[in-house]
Amino acid sequence: MHRLRLALFGTAARRWLTLAASVVVFYGAGFAIHRYIDTTAGSPGGSFVLVALWVALGALAGLCSTIALGDWLFHRGFSREFLKDEMAELDARISGTAVEDADDDELALATAGRDAGIRFGLYFLLLAAAHVLIADSLSDGFFARYSHPGVAVVHMRSDDPKVRREGMNMLATRLDFAVTPQVEEVVLESLGDPDEGVAARAAFVAGALEIDGAAATLADLIREREALAFTGLIALGQIGGEQARVAVRALADEPTARAEPQALALALGLLEVPAIARLKAIRDAAADDEETRLAAVWALARLEDPRLLDDLAASLKDPSLAIRCAAATGLRDLVLLESYAPLREAFEAADPEAVCPEKNVPVQEGGRTLRMVPQRNYMLTLLHGLASTDHPELLIWLVKRQDDTEDYKTRTFMKKVWEELKQKEKDGRLNHLKRKLALQSAQQKALRPDGGPADGGAADGGPADGGAAAGGPSPDGGAP
Repeated sequence: MHRLRLALFGTAARRWLTLAASVVVFYGAGFAIHRYIDTTAGSPGGSFVLVALWVALGALAGLCSTIALGDWLFHRGFSREFLKDEMAELDARISGTAVEDADDDELALATAGRDAGIRFGLYFLLLAAAHVLIADSLSDGFFARYSHPGVAVVHMRSDDPKVRREGMNMLATRLDFAVTPQVEEVVLESLGDPDEGVAARAAFVAGALEIDGAAATLADLIREREALAFTGLIALGQIGGEQARVAVRALADEPTARAEPQALALALGLLEVPAIARLKAIRDAAADDEETRLAAVWALARLEDPRLLDDLAASLKDPSLAIRCAAATGLRDLVLLESYAPLREAFEAADPEAVCPEKNVPVQEGGRTLRMVPQRNYMLTLLHGLASTDHPELLIWLVKRQDDTEDYKTRTFMKKVWEELKQKEKDGRLNHLKRKLALQSAQQKALRPDGGPADGGAADGGPADGGAAAGGPSPDGGAP
């Protein structure tokens, strides 16, 4: 051991050379290990051994740094003390031939103290940690990258499908990381995995991470592997972007995609693809399938197309409460005066106790929630739609219907809508709507065969009850 110390640290030149060599080996090996694990490693155990080796080299670099810099870190005689041959000194003392060094007393005083070993250990740990942290920083945070998603990616490169599936599950449990080229590459490769479990999980990860480059591969997966069509369509919808839209648009007429009408409708809705004819066909063909019908109505509602007013209004009479809620939300988003009549009719026919059931896009475990229908009082959902119309008749109608429900949130919102409409009427912001309604009423009157007056009801957009829509005063008393 003494000879090794002399060989490595015997002179100042050797100490500096040893320090430089340990640093070069550590940083060079670290770069190679990081690159190998990031791009090639397929054995989880082997990658762990390599990381441990890299940390050990960092500890060695820290030890060499502590010894080489000892004369500055501790005292001027540290190197001489470190290079002493303790066994030779002990033999000389036993034989009585030891020669006293004039500086022994001074050196003993300088190095004395029970904390000498502790100080050396602290400096060693500090310098070793500094080397490891610096190398980690130079590699753009290898430790964080390796802990996740690095370990999962290594699993996904394995030859064992069980290990690959485990890697996919590891990746899917935590999706809060930046997608690196290595992650994208291994996910794309996994989409073609012969194991359906791996491929299905890869499709989910591609959608959850919104990997644009996976759109074309997912489209091929849907065409070629019917069992994975549902998962692939949902993943395409989650990816978003123009590539995914083009892919789903092309898939709308593919037999494998049409065999999963619910997933196809959801993908079209998530991407807001205006495939109105296809979505209507899916809705009409799903008379006995509530979930598929809901997906189609929800997708149509997301288009926010005024041409769909009649379709959404008709869906307000669907037997499924969830579908009625989706249609009401769609009418709200249209922000059309003409939505008033069907929404009012639905409100007046609604059960005050009805609550919209929460409905979400069916994604795999670990995915973020993509809400289609929020859980909310049905009357309140309809009121949100009515409020978007700004129909002048609401000033009277809200007063009349204020006792239709005991739900606190609904009654509070009714009052808020009435107050806002009252202010808009005061500011003259409803005048253009009143003129529009008057014109519609005149046109309907002119088109009647008998030339008689329109019925003035809300269903044809005409004023009712002599209220604000006709330009008369709106009630102040009895506000909701």
